Amino acid sequence: MNSPAPLPSASRRPPRWLVTVLTIGVFLLLDRFHLDLFREVAGDWEGYRRLAALAVLGYGAQLLVPLGLGAVLLGPRCALASLGLDRSILSGLAVGLAGTSVLPVGYAAIAAFAPPDQALYVVMRGSVLPGIGEEVLYRAFLFGFLFRFAGWGFLPAALAGAAFFGAAHLYQGEGLADAAAIFAITALGAVWFAWLYAEWDFNIWVPAAFHVLMNMYWELFAISDTALGPLAANVLRFAAILLAVIITVLAVRRRSGRLVRGRVWLWGGPGDRSGAGVGTSPCERSAAFSPRW
Repeated sequence: MNSPAPLPSASRRPPRWLVTVLTIGVFLLLDRFHLDLFREVAGDWEGYRRLAALAVLGYGAQLLVPLGLGAVLLGPRCALASLGLDRSILSGLAVGLAGTSVLPVGYAAIAAFAPPDQALYVVMRGSVLPGIGEEVLYRAFLFGFLFRFAGWGFLPAALAGAAFFGAAHLYQGEGLADAAAIFAITALGAVWFAWLYAEWDFNIWVPAAFHVLMNMYWELFAISDTALGPLAANVLRFAAILLAVIITVLAVRRRSGRLVRGRVWLWGGPGDRSGAGVGTSPCERSAAFSPRW
């Protein structure tokens, strides 16, 4: 049986300022150019052929490039853990299903169940791919690297991700007021997704499950064509957020307690709490997951 590869020593840990510069720089490049190769290759392709190209050439870049940066900064063995991809998918799905359980029941009371034509294609295109891809890019990579490895506090890192996430949805607005409301609700959702990611031991599958399921229920019921929606639908979404917060708080109390508390809200990152909260995988318990200043 092969012995595990050695982890980087403390002297080889990347400085936090370098993690910050590389994370923001790579994110901006991905956010701007990650779909260009897909558009160039796919051209006028349609249907599942175009969907497959989007998954591989579009969202694939959002996964492979951060994985590569994680491998360079923290070592190849820690690449998956750096994005929370080594955690349990089933656990993430279970938490997501429980937290969003109020939505299909509530939506059924206010809107018709109206699956679109080619429902599987629409759900894959509008829910599964963006739900997972955006969580990897905005939460696991941008927020996660800044908070976990660059020493940023939760709120600065989460708000940085929220600003970009909200801006990415501005195209859905039909006017200034509509766009501002969409920005606000999506940015708030980004902060909530970041909190879920942190408190569930950096399991990216938890916010990804919430993102996918919330998008899917929105697609399957005749709610709205944009992320804004009517008042009743937004009340239900806030009810789902509240339920998720309750489930999360009860769950973390059974462990070592909440990660995001005290000065961690504003500075230092989780690694400054005597190693608490950095994570539970072998990589995260090692020196490799505590970049130096």
